[in-house]
Amino acid sequence: IVAYLRSLAESKRSVGADGDLARGRAVFLGKGACSTCHRVHGEGSRLGPDLSRIGGLRRAAELEQSVLDPQREVLPTNRFYRVITRDGASVTGRLLNHDTFIVQLLDSDERLRSFVKSEVREHGFADPPMPSYRDKLDAQEVADVVSYLVSLKGRTAP
Repeated sequence: IVAYLRSLAESKRSVGADGDLARGRAVFLGKGACSTCHRVHGEGSRLGPDLSRIGGLRRAAELEQSVLDPQREVLPTNRFYRVITRDGASVTGRLLNHDTFIVQLLDSDERLRSFVKSEVREHGFADPPMPSYRDKLDAQEVADVVSYLVSLKGRTAP
């Protein structure tokens, strides 16, 4: 319990400057181009994870880490998978399901694709396409985006 409480305290200290929600949303939609892969409240792409409730699921420090070093920790539901068909075509997308025989993924055009593993040349996990924003956003922009993400806790009923 003590180690857990210390990790919480440590994670709160790691988030830099205080962020602004409105500026964070503007960076998310504009300079960061986050909505080209992520969806928030029904708007944006389905290629990456839906972030409509991310503020209720992850702490600010974890969100900051995901923005600055997205390859460090990828949740199983956010893994990407690559299939090379027998004719040499490569298809990469977010893994939706796979078992001994079949792999299903959402490709870059947001189409559901299903492949029989025995009928493809090659298949396996791929690196997620999310870039690091360490050199793309300054510290204040990162803090703003993290504040915006922390505010996303799903829609409340009227």
